[in-house]
Amino acid sequence: MVVMKLPRWIAACGMGVIALGLPEAKADPVRYAANGHYYEAVRAPDGITRDDAGAAAFAKGGYLATITDAAENDFVFALVNDLSWFTDISVNGDRLGPWLGGIKTAAGWQWNTGEPFTYTNWKPGQPDGFGGGYQYTELYNGSDVGSAWADHPGNDVPGFELPKGYVVEYNTDPSTIPAVAVAPPRLDIAQAGAQEMTLSWPADLTGWTLEYCDDLSSTWTTVATAPVIDAGKFKVPVTTDVPKRIYRLRR
Repeated sequence: MVVMKLPRWIAACGMGVIALGLPEAKADPVRYAANGHYYEAVRAPDGITRDDAGAAAFAKGGYLATITDAAENDFVFALVNDLSWFTDISVNGDRLGPWLGGIKTAAGWQWNTGEPFTYTNWKPGQPDGFGGGYQYTELYNGSDVGSAWADHPGNDVPGFELPKGYVVEYNTDPSTIPAVAVAPPRLDIAQAGAQEMTLSWPADLTGWTLEYCDDLSSTWTTVATAPVIDAGKFKVPVTTDVPKRIYRLRR
């Protein structure tokens, strides 16, 4: 579907379908007194991709947990401090833990909320960029259970199981937050000038590529600018002097 957003611009909604079943949670969300937020560890016994984990957190009205200091990291790890939350031993002799909310694009490491990516707890030798492309944070401590982190390309990697869970963070009591229908993300447009605008969509809905064309009969082209995360959204500034341009998100 094509939606007219502004007089000079046309935006297409996201292409594709998200099929998602929410796995069983370990326990009720737990409040962290230091920031008043709630955290929920969610199991995915058969493994889950980063894209689906982010979409599941979004559907719950939260987002994959962001970690801003050592105390918060310890609190989050305590929710999953058990071997059952980590994968079986991989071909490299290590185990992968639950997903967190860090995202690396060409713009560098960012949290899905746009909070400063200042505190880190990388396992020595991490991040290593294995698998290329976008990278995402997960709990990882080599062959052991632990609170350190690693990066992961987000999808199946031969010889490794997918992470078996993820941690959701909520800004308020989740019992007061209505569930959100998970669908292809809406592509929003904010016009900054006659030839300038910013395209945005929720940052935990990963795995989407921003494309454009000037005529629906022409070839779609990937927007080269890397997204920056701000206020919980991927944001891409665009400048063009064409009279009309069509944008879409493709998965």
